[in-house]
Amino acid sequence: MGEAVAQIREVAHYLQTLVVQSDTLSVKYKLESDRGQELASLLRKIKVL
Repeated sequence: MGEAVAQIREVAHYLQTLVVQSDTLSVKYKLESDRGQELASLLRKIKVL
């Protein structure tokens, strides 16, 4: 029984780690997406000039 509880705790810890990594990647993607949109906007402005 103790072994099962230890394994469940291990899996729970692993899942928490995955959640944090997922959140980090989500924020990184959002930042890169925002930068990409800014760059596209600047390129359109330059093209108009």
